Amino acid sequence: MPEITWFKDLSTIIQAAFATAAIMGAAIFAIFKLQLFRDFAPHLFVSHSINHRPIGNSYVHLDVTIALHNSSRVKVALQKGKVFLQEIAPVPDDQELEERLEARSFIGDDRPFSQWPVLDTFEFDHGRYDLIIEPGQTFQHTLEFVIDKEITTIAINSFFYNSNFRSGKKRPESWGARTVYDIFNS
Repeated sequence: MPEITWFKDLSTIIQAAFATAAIMGAAIFAIFKLQLFRDFAPHLFVSHSINHRPIGNSYVHLDVTIALHNSSRVKVALQKGKVFLQEIAPVPDDQELEERLEARSFIGDDRPFSQWPVLDTFEFDHGRYDLIIEPGQTFQHTLEFVIDKEITTIAINSFFYNSNFRSGKKRPESWGARTVYDIFNS
């Protein structure tokens, strides 16, 4: 009967190995497919792509594409956003702005770019229906602006707000980007 005992021992070892492999396989499946250990904080990367072309002798057409990339493992629900276009150069004929530039008083100012003249704005408002960006997805939106040909440098500022923020926070999470763009007229 020693042969039967050896067979029982071998079958017990094989059974334990299969049980261990099944438990480890289920754990790996849960980690990757069910995303049990994921980060629940949304992360959104905002970027701008800007092109321009002259329109006649007086104007420039700006083509601004805003890309919102969800680099987190949770969906991001955006309800509102704002984009504004500002003139950086030539410096507008504004004595107070020129004095601030000469005094370098922008450093430490709580309004870092609000002093520049706003040329145009665009607001995103999805109302009751949020713009949902799933993990790994990118949402792109293209805006078009027409500005005076005398303007040589602009700034594009965009801000987006997460409407599904956690109740423990005092305010919604937000993301933004700022791009300064030089227009070379040909």
